[in-house]
Amino acid sequence: MQFYSPKPSAAEERNYKVRLLGVDGANPTKELGQGITASRTGEGAYRLVFATNPGTFVGWSCNFGAATPADLKGYTAVRDTWDATNLRLDFVIYDSTFTAADIIANQYADVVVTFKETSA
Repeated sequence: MQFYSPKPSAAEERNYKVRLLGVDGANPTKELGQGITASRTGEGAYRLVFATNPGTFVGWSCNFGAATPADLKGYTAVRDTWDATNLRLDFVIYDSTFTAADIIANQYADVVVTFKETSA
């Protein structure tokens, strides 16, 4: 298999990948995400805190996985604004009824947060 380098639309982009394993009602287990702390701040509400300044915020994405994929049918996640002072990104996961919902055992949130090194 051949791999090719991606061509970002902004100079010096960096993707920080985080995988969270759900623990209903408690902090998630972080499986990926070096230099990032993950915590639960409320029902379906999560916070990622970066140990060092990752740069200028560009965007994010969140995908879901599960041992039983149909359990996450209709789930979505919405982020808050990037907090450059405290180096954190808050987001909320909603279930198919648009109610904030925790990810539970055997459910995953795969998050990619993109930054760039410069502000221009």
